[in-house]
Amino acid sequence: MSKKSTFRSRLLAGEELVGVFVKTPSYVMVEVMANSDLDFLMLDQEHSPFDLATMDSCILAGRAADMPMFVRIQNNTATGMLYPLDCGATGVVVPHVATPEKAAEIAAGGRYRGGRRGFAGTQRAGGYGTRPMKDYLDEADNETTVIAQIEDVEAVEKIEEIVKVKNIDCLFLGRMDLTVGYGAASPNDPVVVDAVKHVCAVARAAGIRLAAYSSVEERDMLRELGVTMFTVGSEHKLVQTGLKNLVKNFR
Repeated sequence: MSKKSTFRSRLLAGEELVGVFVKTPSYVMVEVMANSDLDFLMLDQEHSPFDLATMDSCILAGRAADMPMFVRIQNNTATGMLYPLDCGATGVVVPHVATPEKAAEIAAGGRYRGGRRGFAGTQRAGGYGTRPMKDYLDEADNETTVIAQIEDVEAVEKIEEIVKVKNIDCLFLGRMDLTVGYGAASPNDPVVVDAVKHVCAVARAAGIRLAAYSSVEERDMLRELGVTMFTVGSEHKLVQTGLKNLVKNFR
C-alpha cells in the first residue's frame, strides 16, 4: 500500500512520523524533498505565498512520489479546507481552532458521510471522474486526516470540550502563538509549559494524537508529552543550515 493511503492509520496507531514544512511555492522543491525518507511534507499556506495554482502543482509533485502531502491552510474554515483536499492532499492543518464549534466545523469539512464536505468527483482526488462514487467516498472518509492547531489561550481553556468533537484526528501544538497569547518571553516560560502539558494530558486521555514543531533538543521532551507527529524544520532552515556548514567546513 502507498504511504499516502496508510498515513492516517499510521498516525492513529501512534507510529512516530517525521516531516518538514515547505515554504517555497515550487513543485520542483517539493519533488526534491519528496524523494526522501520523510513521512510527510506540509505546505505552509498560512505563512507562505502559496496561491491555488502553486498549491495544486506542489500537491501533484508530492503525490507523484507517493509522499503524503498536508496543507496548513490560511483560511481556517471548512471552505478553506476544500480545495487542498480536492487537489489530493492527505490532510489539512487548521490554524486557530479555539472553540468546540470551530472544531466541529472543520471535522465536518473533512468528511463526506456524516460531514459537510462538498462533493466533486471530477477533481484529482476523485480521479477526474473516472472512479465509482462509492469507492472515492470510502477512500476519502477513511484516509483524510484533519489536524486542529491549538495555539490560543481560549483553546487551552476549552480543550476538554474540543477533544470531544469526533473526527479530529490530531492536535498540533502551536507553542509560539501560545507564548504570544500568554504574554510570555519564550515557549519555555512556565505558563506556556503548563498550558501545553494540560493540552497534551487531555488529548491523551481522549485518545487524540499530538503533533508539534520540534528541534532535536526538544524531541525527547515532546515524546514524553505524547507527541508522535513531528515537523522538524523547513526547507528554508535546511538551506540556511547547509550553507552555513558548507562555508564553515570549506574555510
